[in-house]
This record gives sequence, C-alpha cells and structure tokens, in this order.
Amino acid sequence: MVYIDAVHYEQDEYGNEYIARMKWTNYLTTQATDECTKRQMIDFISKNPNCTKTKYYGYGHWTAGEDVRVVDNRYLRTDANNIKADNLGSLPRY
Repeated sequence: MVYIDAVHYEQDEYGNEYIARMKWTNYLTTQATDECTKRQMIDFISKNPNCTKTKYYGYGHWTAGEDVRVVDNRYLRTDANNIKADNLGSLPRY
C-alpha cells in the first residue's frame, strides 16, 4: 500500500492552485519522506489501482484515510464523484 500524507500546491498562470508534488510512503506508521510529482503518482495509480490511500496523523498515531483515484488521467481525488479538480481531502501542505 502507498500512503500520501502531505501535498505541495503551486499556482497556474490564472492564479488557480493545483497539486504539484506530494510526499508518500509504503508504511502507515511513519511520516512520508519520499516525494513525487502529481504526474508520477497518476501514472503509478493507473498501473496499480486500489493501492493508494491518504493518511493522517492525530492523537499520537497515524490513521489510514480514503482511497485515492485518478479522474480523466489528470486529477487525483479521494471521493467518488467526477468533479474535474484535485481533491486529496485535508492533507497538510508543505
């Protein structure tokens, strides 16, 4: 399983924020130290469906979050609707 626990946003030429990079790990109980671009994660999830989740730290421990899905080979989302935008829950920014 791959767990994403932090995201880095950038702005496009119109001032809209988008996820550019994220931190991930294969372990639920440790903070992520590996980093990849959004495109790299989209490619990974497309080749390995149903093996990527968010995770959150609180009250002294890590908790698995939602499944991460790819929409239109362009967006990363945690919910099942097909809104054309990134949505990885309320992961912390870095």
